[in-house]
Amino acid sequence: LAGLVVCFDVIGYSGGSIIVYCNYQHNQGSGAFFCKESTNQCVYLKSDQRQNSLDHKGRVSLQDFNEYLLVTYRDLGLEDAGSYKCGKTEVWSHTMNLTVDEDPCCLGPKTVIGYLGETITISCPYPEEFQTNIKFFYKLQGQYLDALITTRDTQKGRFSISDYRRSRVVSVRIRDVREDDGGVYYCGGWIEAVEVSYLLLYTEIHLQVSAVVIIIIVSVSICVSLLLIGGLTLIFYKLRCCRTGGTVHTCSLYVDDGFRFRCKGVISVIQ
Repeated sequence: LAGLVVCFDVIGYSGGSIIVYCNYQHNQGSGAFFCKESTNQCVYLKSDQRQNSLDHKGRVSLQDFNEYLLVTYRDLGLEDAGSYKCGKTEVWSHTMNLTVDEDPCCLGPKTVIGYLGETITISCPYPEEFQTNIKFFYKLQGQYLDALITTRDTQKGRFSISDYRRSRVVSVRIRDVREDDGGVYYCGGWIEAVEVSYLLLYTEIHLQVSAVVIIIIVSVSICVSLLLIGGLTLIFYKLRCCRTGGTVHTCSLYVDDGFRFRCKGVISVIQ
């Protein structure tokens, strides 16, 4: 693992994830790796693997792009803290000092329920250390993260975002919720440097899309309509006047342990 060495610090949070970009010059070296020094546990990409290939080992994945190695470390725990190396065999390596902290903002996945056609708001508290950093809102698409909106924007399509720095909360609104909006989302903060940049994913959101509210409204509307029709029919039937033997019968409504109807002949009709 000899060669040019660069050291950098990364902060992660228990229950969160990090995505590290180890930058290097184009076509510099072969045989990418990511290793934890204390245990010598490694993820390797062999030199004969095609560009952009992906390899996994447990919660760690490694991908080699044109100008950087991409390391994804998921579901961090306190035991993951330590010193790591990423690089190309015998050419260069970066030493990453990973610190894993605990914070109330990052307590693992949370579930949000949205209803078709409605607007939902997703709130993501973030650590104090990232108060001034750019915030991202991602959706997991297969093995990749799709950046839907950042705090550089205020609105993008059906998505809008606000960063409340005093309370350290990012708020994302999704208008006109659709069925394919369901899935896994992440709120993250971006930390950029010359040799190494990384993305901290501190909140994981599972969005479930439901049509229950529509079904309930329709069901209630139908029930109310049926009750009204039934009630009006009963009242009409009880209150209608019928002529029998030259007498008009009228009906009155009185209360006696509930509603009851009483009819009597009160008017004589001269033929």
